[in-house]
This record gives sequence, C-alpha cells and structure tokens, in this order.
Amino acid sequence: MKNKADMILHPVRMKIIQCLARGPATVQDLKDWVTDVPQATLYRHLQALTENNIINVIEERQVRGAVEKTYSLEKNGAHFSADEAKEMTKDDHMELFMMFFANLMRDMENYLDGETRMGKDFFGYNQLDLYVSEEEAHQLGKEINQVLMPYVGNKPTEGRQKISMATAFIPEQKKRGEHNEE
Repeated sequence: MKNKADMILHPVRMKIIQCLARGPATVQDLKDWVTDVPQATLYRHLQALTENNIINVIEERQVRGAVEKTYSLEKNGAHFSADEAKEMTKDDHMELFMMFFANLMRDMENYLDGETRMGKDFFGYNQLDLYVSEEEAHQLGKEINQVLMPYVGNKPTEGRQKISMATAFIPEQKKRGEHNEE
C-alpha cells in the first residue's frame, strides 16, 4: 500500500495526476500545464505511474516519425479504497498525511513567496467542525462532488488561475469498543 501512496503523493506525480483528473492528455499537454518540470523528468514519472497502474496509455499515434501517447487516469488508480485504507497501519496513515500536508505546505510557501494579492486572490484556509450522521456525511460528499465537477475539466487558459483545494475529513475519536455497527 505504501508504494501506491508514494506514487501518488510525490510532488511531480501529484501534478501529473491533477492534470489528468481534467481528462486525457498527451505529453505535450502535460508540458503545457506542468511548466516547471523538465521533459525527461516528466517522462520518467509518467513511466513510473504507468508501471504502477495509476495511469494508463489510452491511445498511441504516429506524429512526424514519433509515437505520441495519450494518458488517462486508471479507474480508481489515484484513490485508496476503503479496503486498502483498512489494511494500512496507523504509522502508514500518519506518514501519508504528513506527505499530503508537506505538499500543501510547499504550495503555500510558493504562493507566499510570489506576488500575492490578499483580498483579491481566492486564498484562505480554515477548519470547520460539522456534526453529521453517516447518511448526511455521504450526502455531503456527493454534494461537494456535484459542486466541483464542472470545474475539474477546465483547461488552463488566459484569465484562469489555478487554485488548489484540499480536504481532509477526520472523524472525532471514538473510545476503543465504542464502534457503531458496520
């Protein structure tokens, strides 16, 4: 399980996955979106993601004597199933969360190192506690997806700035032996 997490949470591979979440893309498309990664590095990470079934090649075509590949996310390749998450230890989860958090910290630092426009940029962070039933939690997840899906496929264009949104759902701690029926 840790190998899959290492594949997904590496900063360069995370950028590739985020780009492919918009839809299938060629290497040229990815180079246009991930401008700070050298082409050789991009190819190396595409190969690693393909070999680990996180992404796949959905099309190959000849373009001026070279083979142009179109990549796509493997169904559920970039996600952990409930069964996969159950197999992970507390230490595995903590390490993955720290990698997730480190990626957020890197993005935050990059933003703050640049020319910020506080009040104009879509910028902020907060923590909100919600009290929901299991059914309400599932409904919340569906509604969040419905709100976000129209924006996920957007391509970078003039007038569009990338914003990152991260979520972490952390249930309140239950005492041992206090689990609800599954």
